[in-house]
Amino acid sequence: MQPTLDVVELPSHAIALLHRFSVIRASRGKPSRSDPRPQRFGGKAVMLADLEGEGIPVPPGWVIDASTFERVVDEQLPKGHDIASLIKLAGTRVGMDRAARARDRILSDPLPADLSEAVGALWEILEPVAPWGLGVRSSATCEDARGASLAGLATSIIGAQGRSAIEDAIRQVWASLYLPRTLLYLHRWSIRSVAMPVLIMPVIVARSAGVLFTSPPPGLEGDRWNVDERLVHSTFGLGAPVVDGASTVDTYRISRDGALVDEVIAEKTTMLVVDGTGLAARPIEPSQSTRGSLSREALTELAVIAKRLSHPDKPALDVEFAVESRDGAERVVVLQARPITGGVFPEGGDEKTVWSRANVGEALPGAATPLTWSIARRFSDAGFRAAFAALGCSVPKGAVLVTNVHGRFYLNLSEFMDIAGQVPGLSPRALLEQSGGAPDEIVAELEKQGTSTSKRGFLVRAPFTLPSLLMRGLRLEREVEAYEAEAERGRRQITELDLGLLPDDALSQTLASASDLLMSAGELMLTCASASLAAHLALTTWLRRVLKKRDAHGDEIVEVRLEAARVAQALTGGIAEIESANPGLALLRIANIARREPAAMAALQAGNVTNVEALPQGPTRAALLEFLASFGDRCVREAELMTPRWLEDPSSLFSMLQAALRGPAIDPDAGPGRARALADREMARLEATVGRADIRVLRALVERTQQFTRLRERMRARVTRTLGVIRLVALDIDRRLLRIEPSLPPQSVFFCTYEELFAALKTGRADVAHIIRLRRAEYLRDAGRPDPPPTFVGRPPPVRLPPSAAPRLHGLAASPGVVEGRARVVGAGADPATALVPGEILVARTTDIGMSPLFLVAAGVVTELGGPLSHAAIVAREYNVPAVVNVDGVTLSVRTGERLRVDGDRGIIEKLDAPQKAPSLVGAQPKD
Repeated sequence: MQPTLDVVELPSHAIALLHRFSVIRASRGKPSRSDPRPQRFGGKAVMLADLEGEGIPVPPGWVIDASTFERVVDEQLPKGHDIASLIKLAGTRVGMDRAARARDRILSDPLPADLSEAVGALWEILEPVAPWGLGVRSSATCEDARGASLAGLATSIIGAQGRSAIEDAIRQVWASLYLPRTLLYLHRWSIRSVAMPVLIMPVIVARSAGVLFTSPPPGLEGDRWNVDERLVHSTFGLGAPVVDGASTVDTYRISRDGALVDEVIAEKTTMLVVDGTGLAARPIEPSQSTRGSLSREALTELAVIAKRLSHPDKPALDVEFAVESRDGAERVVVLQARPITGGVFPEGGDEKTVWSRANVGEALPGAATPLTWSIARRFSDAGFRAAFAALGCSVPKGAVLVTNVHGRFYLNLSEFMDIAGQVPGLSPRALLEQSGGAPDEIVAELEKQGTSTSKRGFLVRAPFTLPSLLMRGLRLEREVEAYEAEAERGRRQITELDLGLLPDDALSQTLASASDLLMSAGELMLTCASASLAAHLALTTWLRRVLKKRDAHGDEIVEVRLEAARVAQALTGGIAEIESANPGLALLRIANIARREPAAMAALQAGNVTNVEALPQGPTRAALLEFLASFGDRCVREAELMTPRWLEDPSSLFSMLQAALRGPAIDPDAGPGRARALADREMARLEATVGRADIRVLRALVERTQQFTRLRERMRARVTRTLGVIRLVALDIDRRLLRIEPSLPPQSVFFCTYEELFAALKTGRADVAHIIRLRRAEYLRDAGRPDPPPTFVGRPPPVRLPPSAAPRLHGLAASPGVVEGRARVVGAGADPATALVPGEILVARTTDIGMSPLFLVAAGVVTELGGPLSHAAIVAREYNVPAVVNVDGVTLSVRTGERLRVDGDRGIIEKLDAPQKAPSLVGAQPKD
């Protein structure tokens, strides 16, 4: 940054609209009175102005105050479209419609002429001395109100260059106040009105940047963050990847005097910079990618800043900073500082509600589009209620079982455990051990919450529900067969229609028919899943009784629980005809066919095949066409309706075939064969030590567990096929939308809810373009946010804790066996097949059925989400591939190439390489 920035002076006509920090400090008023400045300039701008006055380095800044925003709202928007009115209507259809129209108007109308001239004057002066352009940030007037914060909700634009771009950035910041989740947040915080001042600052030419947390907020203190320590996340270049949680970053823990307590240095492949076209990701040289992004001097300076900002009677702060080189030395510049606050409680919860996506995150990782979320919510809520009712449990009428957190799908574990707790003998710990796990303190909280659950209602209904439940279990396979036949007829009726010839009202009925197929599948799939869970619980409970050992106090030894779980998994592996395993086995057979066809193998290995037609005529091409006929409605992230199916876009299949062809041929029957052999060995071992009567019970339990697991996976495949039908109908609706509103991009249909689409088709009014633009903006914001923790209490914590640097990581055992290999860490959104080498350990945030063919190529699988009964775990056991799931932060604490030992028997990951800490020295930054 150039020194001349500190003495920039604007023309008089611009000074009236663009206020310097010195003006903000001067308007403080008498100390004895409440501070009026946040209501004019916003909390963020006031904080920076005061920091500058205290001598803490901040960039020069100019603020467009609240009166200008309010003038724009009054002059450009119709009556009833102001923020106060929209906050009252938050969450309603009328409110959604008005917010969408208001947002469109703000984005399309020009700025007031006087403001446009002031912005032009500012850029004309700053352009020569701001090579990375300007940052245009929100500074809402509510951000100091009772802990409210629009972090992650309001928009900030970095690197705006040119008058037109800066004006557009201002409009985007204003418009972000009209997004549905922002309005709902304000409504739940009981904030009646708010304005959006805008803060404009030159972008620091940052060698590194990040976020400093002055101390842990309540609830996050512990071994990984001591109350007397500061926590720093940083990376090379600009700090947006740190703030947004978009990539792995370095983590430092420093004492209050600046001494380094611990550091976890991530592998950083790119750095964010500003070039002539705007923000750009610049590659980092491999030799510097694992070096620390902060020097010791920078850490010491951050400790000094933290000390100056900390006060015993004030909350902990998160401080966004950048490190610049100035006059041959590094200088830390503060970009913003605000209290560490959480959001509102998710819908249906309070401060004690436990939310989790540890298991469901496998089916729908990341943010869901509005159409997917609206259908998934109806599907899940109806299915769960039906499954609980069949079990004889009473579900409270107003219970919220599933909710949306930052676009992610979460289950209300408190409600689930309260309902399941009506069944005598069912404990939260036993259920969680099978379905996805949770930290001990959360399990304890759930057990505490469940102590008051009454079992009287269940026991009264038991004489009627239990016989019905047992009879349904006996006929469940016939029920699945009957449903499959019915669903296939319904699917054919829809897919054989020429949807383009249908009038809108007939298409609405077709959409409803496809949705009805899914609702029926949901109830039956969750019944099969409940039966599978019950069978697994019965099997593991029986094994614990047989293997039981007690300590001196009569308590069950932990190793017995682990051994019972391992044996149960081994006995139930090698199940013939697991539907979810079939795509991987079929794809491996195609790879072996290609090995015998040189032309096809050469084309696949070259990596330039994007469709089946690009392959030469022959057995490989014929096998792929047959594969697509059987499994073409599946894909990676197949629960998301916007995701193209393999039949539409087979490119990921070619990547997986290429990965399989990198190593020697693999017999697709070898893995399932080993799984069956392991099951036989375990059964023989038990037969040698257990009585005949117990063995007969054991065989019956294993058979039932395998049967219900098979049925569950068959219904999962049927649900996927039905989702493909809904996608087919949605794409036809999309074509109609684009004919009516050509300005909309393709796939706009996925940014409407099911109810909105049905109503638009039924009434013939397709005036939803403004809603689509609104929902798309919110989805993109959610998709860019980091995933909240898999499980949390109350509301998502505002700070991401550092990953564990321990050489041993713990998770849940998901597939038996022990294996060693090099790690292949797969980041969010990356295609794991492009780099996976046979024999490597696949380490991912989550894996779904669409990725399961890679399990046959990998030596082992490790994930952050999932449980022993997740679909991917079942497939891993069928392939006899060791797997550990639910390993907290493993994609951050493990690097690609690091040697690991995966113990799928005990749920342990060991880092075999000696730990090497990267030095954080001055000059360790990447070259410009």
